[in-house]
Amino acid sequence: MRKQITAEDIRRYAAASKDMADIHLDDEAAQRAGYKRPIAHGMYIMGLAQSIYAKEHKGKWIQSCGMRFQAPLPVDTAVDFVYEEQGGSVLVTVTTEDGERIATGTLTVKEGVTWLDQL
Repeated sequence: MRKQITAEDIRRYAAASKDMADIHLDDEAAQRAGYKRPIAHGMYIMGLAQSIYAKEHKGKWIQSCGMRFQAPLPVDTAVDFVYEEQGGSVLVTVTTEDGERIATGTLTVKEGVTWLDQL
């Protein structure tokens, strides 16, 4: 699935997470840190990967998630989330529309379980 990561998305995430680091919100600060423009929070990308998967696979419960980041994701970039099922795991790859790999990870999922079953 392709998702455009906007500056507004990042501002909302920064406010919700209380992570107001300048490299995520300010052009000049991002440039001083070596980026062309502000970059997305890693936890935002990981949470988005989980949310997209959960929305598309309502009969599965995500039990755990791990992600490794290979490159920063500049705001106002479209990214593709690709999921590959492997038994009880799902491999996740996040790439830009140009094919640059941003992150890879694994979701551990259980089928036929709702959040109420976990209580």
